[in-house]
Amino acid sequence: MNLLRQIVEETRTRVARRAAAVPLPELVRAGEQRLAGPDAIRDFRGALTAPGISVIAEHKRSSPSAGVIRTELELADVVCAYERAGAAAPRC
Repeated sequence: MNLLRQIVEETRTRVARRAAAVPLPELVRAGEQRLAGPDAIRDFRGALTAPGISVIAEHKRSSPSAGVIRTELELADVVCAYERAGAAAPRC
């Protein structure tokens, strides 16, 4: 068996095992809750095509080249600060 076929077969096996472990209605419920909660899908296209300047902001605690940047910051605080500064599609 070549490597690609082996990867596909192993992936199918993992997917089938995970599908058997969680019933479909439970997955649907979890998805619906996520869409309604703080992680809800935001309208990035609308935010970025709105009149005026749109800013995409990213918070990184570390980078491959610089290592840890700032560990003491809370993500929610950073996101809210980005929103106050004009980030186009925050989730604060």
